[in-house]
Amino acid sequence: MPVFEIGRILPGAPAEAWAALIDFPSRRIHGARYTRADLPDGPEPEPGHRIRLQIGRDRFTSVITEVKTGHSLSHRATGPGFAVEFSYRLRECSDSDSGYTSDDLGRAYLTVRADYGGWLGTLIARLRPGACRRYVADEMDAIVAAAEYVAAEPIESDYD
Repeated sequence: MPVFEIGRILPGAPAEAWAALIDFPSRRIHGARYTRADLPDGPEPEPGHRIRLQIGRDRFTSVITEVKTGHSLSHRATGPGFAVEFSYRLRECSDSDSGYTSDDLGRAYLTVRADYGGWLGTLIARLRPGACRRYVADEMDAIVAAAEYVAAEPIESDYD
């Protein structure tokens, strides 16, 4: 089963990064190639809920398979001979992460992974690995942009 994966330190704490990760509708704003990203079953992701996406010309509906609030989420799209599962793992970054500096203490580290399966999914991943990597990179870029937005929001204070 071909696998494509990318990891990155995100701005903000894991709770802020989680908010950016599960805000699929914001992909239309923060992701350059997203023209649709809906959660028709409600704003909070739960197993069995659908995610409707359009990235470039490709449209698909994915079903959420796993949610561990604040830590991980997976969703899977299937078709005849085709399956792709996107998995997201979120944790606090550590000094062993690539690019880590002391400024990153307390920030989130996100891993986005796509597993392609089925005879057609495997064939697509082998013939078009650049396109498969681009999907993972586009997803990471959209989440990073959303996380930057969440981290930059002003915090209201009772001391003003």
